[in-house]
Amino acid sequence: MRYKLTLKLFDPHRNILPVNYQFELGSWFYRMVNQQDSALHAYLVSSGYVKTEEPFRNYVFSHLMVPDRKIEGDRLLIQSERVGLIFSTIPDESLAPLVIECFKKIHFLLGDRISQVSFLVETVERLPDPDFTDKMTFKTVSPLHLTMKVKDRKNEQFLSPEISGYARFFYENLQQKFRLLNGFDHPHDPLIGKFKLRSPVTQKGITVHSGNSGQNKLIGYQLRFRLQADPELLKVGYYLGFGEKNHLGFGCCEIL
Repeated sequence: MRYKLTLKLFDPHRNILPVNYQFELGSWFYRMVNQQDSALHAYLVSSGYVKTEEPFRNYVFSHLMVPDRKIEGDRLLIQSERVGLIFSTIPDESLAPLVIECFKKIHFLLGDRISQVSFLVETVERLPDPDFTDKMTFKTVSPLHLTMKVKDRKNEQFLSPEISGYARFFYENLQQKFRLLNGFDHPHDPLIGKFKLRSPVTQKGITVHSGNSGQNKLIGYQLRFRLQADPELLKVGYYLGFGEKNHLGFGCCEIL
């Protein structure tokens, strides 16, 4: 299911975020959905979506949708009283009231050591489910991140959607998500490889674990693309995110 969170600035005078806020936002979502004493976490465990001792990561979220903003160096100045945010997770009707209850009226801080914004989750709205077909066009609302392991290299190679062979890695990732969600492999899809760019590709680097020894930069891409595949595969990508590191806010897409 997919939800729209409306965030209200709790203190209008504290309205400056780091431009690179994605990891901190992902950390907040992680804490919220993995509260051990919550009804949401209890349902996730009882339904087999996650084991008691393991964290839940099958979700994706968008960047902040700020109607009026200004960029000053590495800071984002929010000039709107409210901002929007998309949260998307497993398509299960029973999850909807639990997710809404989990986030409703929550107050939280977002930012780094330099600047933080105090937000109140004013509303949580479940968005209508789209009709999925075997040909759909998507637009990223957070960067799409995908990698490939390279022999004799410690670090994986970031993959640009413009390289030859990208579609194979893209669809393999979708099939992994299908297996994780359903517990069995997706039947062979004769349409695998039907991935077409519908816009120029823009690279975006996201720093994770900023300011400590684990700091690292992940590369994602903003783009529009058209997919041709079994609707169930496209449904998995829409709700859980396309590509990798979805729980860190990579690969959230909207349908065009």
